[in-house]
Amino acid sequence: MARRQTNELMTEQEAAEFLGVPTVALSSWRKKGLVPAKQIPGQRGVYYERETLQQIKQIAQKLAKLGVPSSVSAVVHKRIPVRWMTQLLGISRQRIYQLVPGNLTVENALSLLERRVKTNPELSKIYRALKELHQSGQL
Repeated sequence: MARRQTNELMTEQEAAEFLGVPTVALSSWRKKGLVPAKQIPGQRGVYYERETLQQIKQIAQKLAKLGVPSSVSAVVHKRIPVRWMTQLLGISRQRIYQLVPGNLTVENALSLLERRVKTNPELSKIYRALKELHQSGQL
């Protein structure tokens, strides 16, 4: 392959810039199998499909609108930041881990939000948006 098709593939540096994350983070996610990458015979480095990165970025932008920090990381790991949930729900980190053992997955976050929506209607917008992303398979 003489030249890579720039419309379809991005280098690790280009992909990191596109997503707005450090290259080291993207590399770590790739090594953990969280973000797929390709190696092209005869070329150095790894390449990421633009379409896959675009999907990640679109979902991350939806999460960012809800106020989720580190939204790209949240999409890649399919987890919600605990610090954000503590601020949102007004409960401690320890209390979250008492209520939800293990990682704060999207399912666990939805469960916590569902309990609080009844007493705090302001959370319903966030709950509905996260639930929609989850049910559609985007998160």
